[in-house]
Amino acid sequence: MTPYELRSKRLANGLTMAAVARAAGTSTSNVSAYERGAKRPSDATVGRLTAVIAIGANSPIHVNRLMTVPAAASAIRAGLRDGWAVGDVLRIVRELRSNAKWVRDDKEWDAYYAQPSTTGDRRWDAMLAGVTEMDALRSGHEVPGWARGHGLPHLWFVGSNPGLHAYALAHSPASLAFRGVMVDGASLESV
Repeated sequence: MTPYELRSKRLANGLTMAAVARAAGTSTSNVSAYERGAKRPSDATVGRLTAVIAIGANSPIHVNRLMTVPAAASAIRAGLRDGWAVGDVLRIVRELRSNAKWVRDDKEWDAYYAQPSTTGDRRWDAMLAGVTEMDALRSGHEVPGWARGHGLPHLWFVGSNPGLHAYALAHSPASLAFRGVMVDGASLESV
């Protein structure tokens, strides 16, 4: 997609650069640079941008400013950089899973679960892949190709209480346990 096409499609769908950037998990300055041709986006970035533009300004993803998978990856990356505790980062995952109920159709599914950039931490990348697979299986969608794999070399017990490791091992959802992410599935749900 050329810079002109990117800008034309965004404007035709009534979207601001800020709305596209937020849903695609990037910055407004990056979207501007892509539209001017000052920066060349990767294929995965083009996929994210195209998907969030295609759903249009009336999509609940834009109207309700939903936390998409790409936006969650970006927020997790920022939180890790700022030294957030695991519980604080888990709030992002809970918001992501809670927001999924607003996804209405396949186009929105593609935008919501578009391939994210890395969080900068393999464990959180595995977490996002696992919850994406969980949501796909729950909703009857095909698991996105990017979410396949992401196995960790060692088990990751999410949280700091070693006394709960056995509980997490027994109660971790299969999509996460398969990847080596051990967490009580209830801790991934909003109350």
